[in-house]
Amino acid sequence: MSKQKIHKILLIVLFSLILLIIPIITIIKSVNMPAKPFSENENRYLQEFPKFSFDTVTDKSFMQDFETYFSDRFVLREEWISMKNNFDRLLGKREIKGIFTEDGRMIEAWKEYDETSVNANLAAMESFAQKYKNVNMYFMLAPNAQEIYSDTLPANCGAANQKNFIKMCYDATPSIKGIDIYNSLAAAKEEYIYYRTDHHWTSLGAYLGYQSAASVMKYNPISLDKFSIEHASNSFRGTLYSKTLDDSITPDTIDFYTLANGEPELSMTVYRGTSANTYDSLYFRDYLEKKDKYSAFLGTNVPKLEITTTIPKESDSGSLLVIKDSYAHSLIPFLTKNYSKITVIDLRYINGALSDIDVNISDYQSVLFMYNVITFSEDTNVKKLNFMA
Repeated sequence: MSKQKIHKILLIVLFSLILLIIPIITIIKSVNMPAKPFSENENRYLQEFPKFSFDTVTDKSFMQDFETYFSDRFVLREEWISMKNNFDRLLGKREIKGIFTEDGRMIEAWKEYDETSVNANLAAMESFAQKYKNVNMYFMLAPNAQEIYSDTLPANCGAANQKNFIKMCYDATPSIKGIDIYNSLAAAKEEYIYYRTDHHWTSLGAYLGYQSAASVMKYNPISLDKFSIEHASNSFRGTLYSKTLDDSITPDTIDFYTLANGEPELSMTVYRGTSANTYDSLYFRDYLEKKDKYSAFLGTNVPKLEITTTIPKESDSGSLLVIKDSYAHSLIPFLTKNYSKITVIDLRYINGALSDIDVNISDYQSVLFMYNVITFSEDTNVKKLNFMA
């Protein structure tokens, strides 16, 4: 037998052993894993072992869930994903798992949206504003990095125009004052206004939003030179990294902006279900040691937060209700410099009426809807405003 044939047989045997051994190791490993393990890199819970029954077998859901379960626990799974994505990049692929990587930055792709769903959200907001005509209503819709850095994307990549989307949303809600933050972000595109590995804007990006909103919401913004900047972490790898596992992109920095002459006293109460916990800071520094470092701002998403701040009377614009997605988390620390009472609600975690979580709209002087384009275009929860007293 020639050396070439022997080499070929050895390769076949080795490959067969890999195909056999890896599933066996995976099964052994999965037996010893917790019932609901969490993937830090992907920031999600992995598929649990599916329930075996006559119904799940006949409707094929058992096998479908089992395939996901096995895939989630495949030994060296993240290494295989990273290797595949690197191979795709070597082949010249510019978009991987809905993420463009251009100029050392990951950019979440946004190409289309459900017009019917978005229109229903906008109609619910407009109806809500008409119901509470004595309350000032504002709408801040933040563009994502795709829009600000659209000139770096591949030609004909199908990226939708977020600037036009924002205008359409503002036009559809005439009873709510739209806040233009696009221009200030576009003018600062060379600055660190979006994370490189995460879909959120940075603290500087949020500050520009705060500054831009001032003329519409009628408050006096604190100038940037009045803040001290703490680089709280330089090792943040966010949601976009979780999808690509691309280690070539420089990790992000989490910055805390605090007043150089001292922060005002404040109290923040976090409501989770029937529990309520009160803190004297807006920052949860424990998250700086975890994968989900962005949650250092206000913590994870919850149904309701209440923040009261001791600020000078001449700086106080009163009470503000913020209806939001997570982009608001790095914006709200700035707003606390101008509002002595801020209540924050996340409609994704509220199933009943606002009265069920002790929120009376008429108690507030102003309401701010604060979302980013991609989340707002995908969110089906805004329509809950139709059912809130």
